[in-house]
Amino acid sequence: MKPAIIKGWDIQKSDYMKAHEEGNLVKLLIDLSNVCNLSCAGCFTKRIDGKWNNKSKKRLSNEISYETQIGLLEEAAELGVKTVDIVGAGEPTLDPNFPEIIDKINDLGMHAVVFTHGVSKVLDETKNLADRNISFFVKLWSRNPELQKRYVSGSISDYSRRRDEALERLIRAGLSNGKEVSIDGIDYKTTRLGADVLVMRSNYEEIPELLEFCRENNIMPIIKTFIPEGPTRFDQAQNIKAYSSEHLAQLRRDEVTPEEFNVLRKRLVILDKTEFDIPEMKTFYPQSVKCTQSMASLYVTITGEIKSCVGTHFSYGTYEAGNGMLKKALQERIEKVGFGCVPRVQDARERNLPIEKDLLAIYTEGMK
Repeated sequence: MKPAIIKGWDIQKSDYMKAHEEGNLVKLLIDLSNVCNLSCAGCFTKRIDGKWNNKSKKRLSNEISYETQIGLLEEAAELGVKTVDIVGAGEPTLDPNFPEIIDKINDLGMHAVVFTHGVSKVLDETKNLADRNISFFVKLWSRNPELQKRYVSGSISDYSRRRDEALERLIRAGLSNGKEVSIDGIDYKTTRLGADVLVMRSNYEEIPELLEFCRENNIMPIIKTFIPEGPTRFDQAQNIKAYSSEHLAQLRRDEVTPEEFNVLRKRLVILDKTEFDIPEMKTFYPQSVKCTQSMASLYVTITGEIKSCVGTHFSYGTYEAGNGMLKKALQERIEKVGFGCVPRVQDARERNLPIEKDLLAIYTEGMK
């Protein structure tokens, strides 16, 4: 069996490195509206201005306009972007301009990769989706309905069942079909369906089962720990004001250390080898792919903040169309970039969390 790789992320490291050296981009990460009918405890796009509660996230008053978003996409295409990841800020498919944004991305010759909670009317229209250059990562933190319900507090009733039904529809529509490719010396099979898997202490023992589910259905898993941003950036003083002490205490209790994550990584390597004859892959996402959120990539939030990636908090200004701000941000970039995770390394060092040598090598791969 070949491991799955999501369409849009099936790009060689050499392409990212060449674009980085030339001051261009391969990937752009963006948000659509902050609106979401869920309010997940560890959501990295929760903001400290009170635009969320335990049921949902609301539209922000300073979201960039649709016209500005179009200008952003056009500028990205001019800089060579091949893939646009839509990572938030709320549930992207609830944005009223979602279809038009996807059309624009495709018309500019770029592929869209959408992170979704999976319970949306947009995902019911599988024939329309199958005909577009679009891939989806669906939230899959647990297949245990009670545990999953705990993670996604909000206004969607029977979330786990409805998400699983959406996954089945997408599989039947052919989004998990693909062809064999070789990327960075690893033989993969392409797919347009991925699983966004957040590792916590409470679901730690279930992760191998989630990997097996993905392998059996040609779904690409991205298995990861907390992003050090939003409520899970534990050194952020404003968190004390924005979130209750109980909320933060629960997140801290559920956090998996780098050492615990490395133990899990080794378990997944053994599972892949024994069950699916897949060799060890020294990639950022265990047994999956490198991270490409910083090398030749930028992140622009729904309020227009230009950042190095989703795990960093320094802003290079508020985006305005027509001013060449993406190119300028690349020229002014102060953070290191790579195929691992610079923010997680920095967070671990600031909090005195040890990272074992083999994991550190993966987290700092290609760092420049």
